[in-house]
Formats: sequence, structure tokens, C-alpha cells
Amino acid sequence: MKLNYKVIANHLGVALRGNETFDELLKIEREIKAHDQWAKERKERIAEQEANISRVDNQIRKVKKW
Repeated sequence: MKLNYKVIANHLGVALRGNETFDELLKIEREIKAHDQWAKERKERIAEQEANISRVDNQIRKVKKW
């Protein structure tokens, strides 16, 4: 079976050597998905922290008005 490395590289979003085995390509895909999941979770944590900071700032502003 002949693999079209240009299409695979485009799909994965990474540069390939052009001689990867199918198992190596699967491993690369798993690593990319794991990294994307990690990045998504990190982005969610940062958004939650910013929301908490905003909430605390608003509470402090209410207290200072007294």
C-alpha cells in the first residue's frame, strides 16, 4: 500500500520525513491528539481562573463602596 505523505502531513499538521511506517503515523496522530487535549484543558483552566479573579474583583469593589 502506498501512502500519500503530503495528504497525511496536511491532515496531521506536521512535517513528515516521508518514510514513516503506518504504526509510526498512528503514534504521531495519538501524540497530536493528546497535546490538543492538554492545550484545550489548559485553556479552560485559564478561563476559569480569569473568571474567578473577575468575580473576586467585583466583590472587593462592592465592599469598598461602603
